[in-house]
Amino acid sequence: MSENPLLPHSKLRELHALMVRCRSLEQKHTSRGPVREALLAATLIHLLPGDLLSASVGDRVVERLAPEGKQKRPAGSLLGGASLGARLPICAAAARGLQAAGADGVVLAFAGAGGPERSWMEALKWAQTSQLPLVLACSDATNGAPSGSRKSTEPAIDFSSMSRFARRHQLPVLTVDGEDAVAVYRVMQESVLRARQGGGPSVLWAVMTPVRAIATMPRSSQPIARLRSYLAARKISVRP
Repeated sequence: MSENPLLPHSKLRELHALMVRCRSLEQKHTSRGPVREALLAATLIHLLPGDLLSASVGDRVVERLAPEGKQKRPAGSLLGGASLGARLPICAAAARGLQAAGADGVVLAFAGAGGPERSWMEALKWAQTSQLPLVLACSDATNGAPSGSRKSTEPAIDFSSMSRFARRHQLPVLTVDGEDAVAVYRVMQESVLRARQGGGPSVLWAVMTPVRAIATMPRSSQPIARLRSYLAARKISVRP
């Protein structure tokens, strides 16, 4: 089978290796949560030197993947800010700095649906108005359940509140199966290219298996197994 120039075999092998590393780190540093190796690997693989990365407070896995200058790891620098105030406005400010400097860098920020993110609407509104190079990757393992937030001025991030916000501000929200590494790769590829070319921010909304259902997830449905099936169908060999 001929190679897809947008996703060559070498990138698929790199994606598989990064997924294996992500899974190992998840098992070491988290006790129970969404199966994120497809989402993490297929987004982080697009980072270049000069890009910035922000994780939710206490996300040890992303912290381990982010350091700059380490071989066989993503190239972006880890963007802190939890102790300085609201995280996503800081990400937007960093994206504004990249834009003002004339750099083609992007800021990739991870968040979880239903989680507390102060001033997320303010940050995304600024990013969209100023066409800042910001990509928000939001993992959603809620199975559509509302966040339960009672703050009418700023609800927690959930698909309903994000959809209303996106329609109002014409913000691109790209929904994807967050456990399909190839699908996430392609959506992230589009989002990053758009951001680097001055097209503004976007939200990658990754739908995940709810935590309570992970234990019964068939092995063939797990992200690494799904990618290996994809590779096997194309006769692309990888290390187990």
